[in-house]
Amino acid sequence: MRSVSGTGRGFESPARTQILTLAAIYVLDRVVEMITLDNIEQFTIPLQDHSAKWIFETGNKKLPSAEHLDQIFPLTEEASRFLWDFQSKIRINSFFPDVNKYFRDVEKFTFGENMESQVKKWLYQRGLPFKDNVFISFQPNWGLVLTWKMVIHYSSALFFGYDLTVWDRTINWGLYFHHDDIFHFGRNRIYDGQEEQRKLNQLIRRINMGGVKI
Repeated sequence: MRSVSGTGRGFESPARTQILTLAAIYVLDRVVEMITLDNIEQFTIPLQDHSAKWIFETGNKKLPSAEHLDQIFPLTEEASRFLWDFQSKIRINSFFPDVNKYFRDVEKFTFGENMESQVKKWLYQRGLPFKDNVFISFQPNWGLVLTWKMVIHYSSALFFGYDLTVWDRTINWGLYFHHDDIFHFGRNRIYDGQEEQRKLNQLIRRINMGGVKI
């Protein structure tokens, strides 16, 4: 290293040494910080800065209550990309319209205008725990994690005009919304023997181990 005093080679001032150490720690933190499906909720931005904020805004364009904000995780672009790639690799978003091929139990619900309460009731009756976090990937750079309770509460804005898939870490169920106002809910994943399930579990581990470094 370059001498800063001219009194001898290799000498570094304490201040410069401290700066270099802090910089190294910062770089190290950035390298080892990795997005996986297990920690994806940690990589968020404020809802007011997210493209999906309109889904949750009130009639007068205000953000939801603190109670609701605590259950909504607007993902960063990096985390959104990871979620998009993850669901594409495990193919859970491609099961529609052949949902019956992938789940033992499938239920269908069709609705029309002014049926918001019926939609909420049907979603509630699927029996998923309110507190469970679920995943929604709209676009490669636009994803959300939120509780099932929030899915039900904001269903009229979430399920409107475009196809959507909702799933969770168990990968044992999937909610498929078609833009013609049709829901399919599949539960109890079908595997072609234990080998297929083992391969899926290995794939999930590989994706998580690869993660996204930021």
